[in-house]
Amino acid sequence: MSALVDMAVRAAGLERVRDARAAGKPISADDPIFETCDLLAIGALADQVRTAEVGDLVRVHVGEAAAEVDLVDVHLRDLDVGKRGLRFLRDVAIARLTAPKGARVRIDWTECGMELAQVALGFGASELVGIIANRRGLPIAEDSTKKVKGVGAVAVQLLKKQELEGLLQRAGRRTEFVRTA
Repeated sequence: MSALVDMAVRAAGLERVRDARAAGKPISADDPIFETCDLLAIGALADQVRTAEVGDLVRVHVGEAAAEVDLVDVHLRDLDVGKRGLRFLRDVAIARLTAPKGARVRIDWTECGMELAQVALGFGASELVGIIANRRGLPIAEDSTKKVKGVGAVAVQLLKKQELEGLLQRAGRRTEFVRTA
């Protein structure tokens, strides 16, 4: 753990959460510390737990992904409209810290938007799921192509996947695409 994160964890009162997690002891999501601690401190701790337990690989499910064992889905729709952004990130961090060791925490970018989903990766999320869509939110057909200078016709879904993979690579993550229904 970096000195800066360690200092933030101590200042936020999260040492017992960090120590319990390291010892493999269960932590309740209802623990009051999660509601009173600094959001950035809990996010930093959750991200370090993610790194230690599941590494830097982000599994990206294109389409609707089914529930799986050792998987925690965090949904924006479960929150009050006025509390969605920061509360959602807090819930992602809590899910990482209270889930079984090595569990995958998945975010639906179709539901919360790609920007918030990307930020959630820094709060302990390890998987993304969603539909590849155009700017209006309509799904892009698999046979849809776009003319690319010097290359010719290229599948639009492939271009979107490459864009997402590039974003994740620049954030220091590896990407694995998983085709789902």
